[in-house]
Order: sequence, then structure tokens, then C-alpha cells
Amino acid sequence: MKKVIGAILGIIFVVAVVCGIVVGTYVFKQPSREGDSRAFINGPWYTPLEDGKGIVFDFNKEGELTIHYYHKEGEYDKYDEDKDLITKGYFKVDEDGKKLKCLILPDYLDQKDIDFDYNLKFFTTIKYTDLQFKMAKKHSDESQDIPDATTTLIIGKKTYKVTQDPDDVDVYNSKDIQW
Repeated sequence: MKKVIGAILGIIFVVAVVCGIVVGTYVFKQPSREGDSRAFINGPWYTPLEDGKGIVFDFNKEGELTIHYYHKEGEYDKYDEDKDLITKGYFKVDEDGKKLKCLILPDYLDQKDIDFDYNLKFFTTIKYTDLQFKMAKKHSDESQDIPDATTTLIIGKKTYKVTQDPDDVDVYNSKDIQW
């Protein structure tokens, strides 16, 4: 009897450690401070409004991901958690594969009531292409016309062309970095 209980506790311990390592790599690993991940690290990437709503892919500096609908141009952070929230989770950038590896929180996996083109899984990969990103120089006296950052996100077979306003970009507290 003691061997059976010991074996069960051993299996539970191994599963808990493996799950802790997997979740920890998504939550605590800080993304690279160079390359494409600098552009993705902060802010709302939004699609144009269609039929009165667009989609916001919000990646923050802590590695958290939120995908939700928005209904008014310029109000990308305002949404109703019950009706507009698509999912929440964590992400990290794989620059070599041009992918965002996402860990979707279990509470946000059930998408039966959400009109989203792809059924998200616990581990979801979002591919990106055509990343165009330019940062303003911090101490420049001249007026700079910085175009909106753009990229294409591919989830499953659905493609989203997304944009980010240059005023929303704050890459690793870039206001403190000399460019």
C-alpha cells in the first residue's frame, strides 16, 4: 500500500514540476532586448474596424497577451470583459521562426460564445510576417514623420493585417534609452 501511494505521489510531483517549468518559461523569461521582439514587446496591435468592431492583439512588457474586440477607433484598451474578450495568456517571441509562442490561460480556452475565426488551443502559435517598425530618435530637434508600425499575424489559416500607432510604442521604457 505504501508503494502505491509513494508511486502516485511521485507521479504527481513529476507532473507538477514539468508543468511548472513549462508555465515558468512563458511567464518569467524576459524576451530579447534586440531584434523583432523589441517591436512586439509593448502595446496594442489592432486591425481595422469591420462591421463595427476590430481586433486588438495586446502584448505587454511582462509577456502577457490579451486579444479582444474594440468598437471605436482610438479606444483600443476599452472593452467589455464579458462580451469583447477573446483570450488572455502569455507569450514569447521566437525571432528565428518568426513566431509568437502563446500559452493561453485555461479560463479563456472555451470560445463557443466568441465569434473568432480560430479555436485557440492551450499552446497556440501566432506567425508574423512583414514587420515594419521604426523608432523615433529621442533627442532629435527635427520633426520626424514616423510611419505606423505594421505586421501581418497568421493564426491558423486566418491572416490579420495589424497596425500600431507610434505613440503607443514604448519598447522597454524607450523614453529612457538613447537612440
